[in-house]
Amino acid sequence: MEDNKFFKWLWRINAIGLFLILCAGLFSFVKEQVERANRRNIRVSEPISSLAEDPKGLEKWILQSYQPIGSSYKMLSLVSKQSNVIAQNKSYYPNSNNVTYYRNFMAKNILFINQKNSHASWLFKTNNQLILEYQPLFEEWHEPYYSQKTSKESKTKLIYYTIVNKDSNNDKIITIKDKSNFAVSKISGEGYKVIVNDIERTISVDYNKKENSMSLVYQKDGMGYVLRFDIEKFEVIDDVALPKVGER
Repeated sequence: MEDNKFFKWLWRINAIGLFLILCAGLFSFVKEQVERANRRNIRVSEPISSLAEDPKGLEKWILQSYQPIGSSYKMLSLVSKQSNVIAQNKSYYPNSNNVTYYRNFMAKNILFINQKNSHASWLFKTNNQLILEYQPLFEEWHEPYYSQKTSKESKTKLIYYTIVNKDSNNDKIITIKDKSNFAVSKISGEGYKVIVNDIERTISVDYNKKENSMSLVYQKDGMGYVLRFDIEKFEVIDDVALPKVGER
């Protein structure tokens, strides 16, 4: 009788062990399939050595397409595979230590191409900045989806940017931890102008079609501000500190 109980417990233990082994095997199989799918979806772009200097072979410059801006102009971003460099020389490109792909929303420069005559020009003369964000402002900004025009029909008012171009925290590298500038330019990349500098965080960006202005809510030196600027003249209309709770 005791022998039967022993063998029953032994069989149960073996069954549980076999079940765990099967689960582990299934997990490993699923994980491998997912990783293979991810690797297939990652496009490996060939670097273009003629676009910028790369004497040490660290940058591996890649030119990537961006979204259309609803005009005759096209924007392409210049990104780098380099993940950590000295701030005084070049820009920091945030990513994991094992860089296996390029992040097209983190550029170091932007190329504007006029599709009518193929004229091309760079936004900056160097690649010493980190462009955290760059977006076209369409005339149909914030209109209901069903009333919006297609990108080819939309009129682009300007391009706005969030850019880091200096080591503000003195850690010798330029990263997303450094303070940034909010800037704008024409759709051709010309007329680039910084609207407000040394921002800690951009909170919101809104377009007022009736006033033909943009509103920016941002944080600087631990305080909140709301800024309005004319999108035709690129001039600040007002820049006001946000009230504390209880103030009017």
